[in-house]
Amino acid sequence: MKWTLSRKMWVAGVTAMIVITTAGLLFGNNHNHDKTKVNNMTQKMMTVCVGRFTIDLPEGAEVEFTPARIASVDIQVQSGYTDQQLRSELEQLEQAVALKKNEYDRPSMEKKLDVEAINFKSTLVYYGREKPVAIMEYGQRVPGTEEGISIEAFGLKNSVAYHFTGKSLAVPRSENNVLKLVKNFEALMPNQIPTHPGFCIEKGLIRDPLDAADNESVTMFASLKGHPDVAIRLDTSINRKQIEDSLLVRDSESETKREYASHFKSLGKGQRIINAIPGEEVLDRVKDLNGTSAHAFMWEGPGLMNDVLAPTITLEIQTGKGRPGQPINSSLSDEEILQLWQRVSSSLKIRATATVSGGKTAAASKVALGQLAATGSACPQAGFWECKESENVVGGSRRFFREGENMPPATLTAPPSFWRKLSGESRSEHISTVWRLVDYTTLPDEDEVDSNPEIGGKPALPNSSNVDDSTPGRA
Repeated sequence: MKWTLSRKMWVAGVTAMIVITTAGLLFGNNHNHDKTKVNNMTQKMMTVCVGRFTIDLPEGAEVEFTPARIASVDIQVQSGYTDQQLRSELEQLEQAVALKKNEYDRPSMEKKLDVEAINFKSTLVYYGREKPVAIMEYGQRVPGTEEGISIEAFGLKNSVAYHFTGKSLAVPRSENNVLKLVKNFEALMPNQIPTHPGFCIEKGLIRDPLDAADNESVTMFASLKGHPDVAIRLDTSINRKQIEDSLLVRDSESETKREYASHFKSLGKGQRIINAIPGEEVLDRVKDLNGTSAHAFMWEGPGLMNDVLAPTITLEIQTGKGRPGQPINSSLSDEEILQLWQRVSSSLKIRATATVSGGKTAAASKVALGQLAATGSACPQAGFWECKESENVVGGSRRFFREGENMPPATLTAPPSFWRKLSGESRSEHISTVWRLVDYTTLPDEDEVDSNPEIGGKPALPNSSNVDDSTPGRA
């Protein structure tokens, strides 16, 4: 797939730069000029759908995606294709496969299948069956139980080619992955924001149902017109094994920053909730070894485990990106990059969708099911919310909140001590938490709310003197 210069610079720059990904030169001598420059840049914005999120970028930004990976299947997208070109690629694959045999010494080609995607046709090719992979148990090689098979799918819509590739998919566990993705795939026009629940890739949407086991991931890159040294990156992926150390922890433990401390100037650091998505940000101006200065801004939301609506999501803006291996001075001052960062990062949100829950549609709702809201933030949508704590929650972990209401901490009953057991005294503590929207609903009557803790009534708290206010083998 063709890569733009911006993405080439990003990839090469990360591996080539020894000290810093980027660094910053302090301009800012003319505050009004800085402000006007960014205002002009962001006067018109366009919305881009990335995974299950949307973000606003300056109009005219050049946007591209890495191939998305879902359920062990890579999805490549390439514009400017003709039907003849796509047929030629399909024929080349068939001819190459026809000349080979699989691991059972039989013809590699097994079948070709025409299927309907949501708004175009696609052809699937099954080939290359493999014998079960042997595994090691207690130092001994044990024959595996799952065969492998490779499946590729080709489709064309609006001169955009969609190529699905699944290599060595486990049979029968994963052999239908490509077919499932193709049947649920909707081709989109450039910058089209879909309304159906699902996962956005470049010029396309894989409609739900998808679950965490599908391990969806995609990365977007963007470059700005008139500022070729500025690069934007947005990445999202499911937490499947564990949640890594937070951004602030990694930053505090950075050996590079300790070794080259004089090269770094912090322009901001700390926890930051963006549209009810908890996260952390680190904003640095850094001087590179070649004497140039630019910026490296990052925000990261760690998400939750095995939750498609709460993945790890990382947003970065870097300046000073010249040709690969040749960092240059930033074209934006500190004042300008801070303004641009605020404008772009504050637009990040979970994409609102039209779906049905409890007999009600979310088409008119402001946020999507699964929206997160941390303790202390304003409730973005009336409905039922659940906190991440599931046990010993006073009033229950599921609560109704009105839009604009302050999201509370979770009040947990603490295990009683020996003396409290004797006295019968209870103890509770307030814990900062993250609430998740699980159901839309109409607003109950005030009397019902006041009398029912589950829909927003205030649960009776213990006496204030008892409350602790501290806070295998194949894919």
